[in-house]
Amino acid sequence: MVEEIIFQELGEKERILLLKAFDYDVDKEGFVLNQNKERIKSKENPSKFIEAKFASLLPGSLEVVDGTPTALAKYLVERESKNEN
Repeated sequence: MVEEIIFQELGEKERILLLKAFDYDVDKEGFVLNQNKERIKSKENPSKFIEAKFASLLPGSLEVVDGTPTALAKYLVERESKNEN
C-alpha cells in the first residue's frame, strides 16, 4: 500500500514564516536564501532562483524546491522508487 501524501497550501506570509523556522530566509526581492544568505537556484530551471511565493519544503529532507507540478511530481517519483528498494 502506498503511503498517502498530503500537500498543504500556504499563503506567501505563511511560507516565509515556515522557511525562517527551518533556517532559510527571504531577501527583499522575495527570493529564498540558504543558511549562507545565498539565493537558492531552481533544480528544474537552474537559470532561475526560487521565489518564496512558489517555494515548497519537501518532507523528510526539508529541501526547498519550486512548488511547481514538475518539481512535486519528480519528488513523488523519487520517493516511490526509494520505497520500492
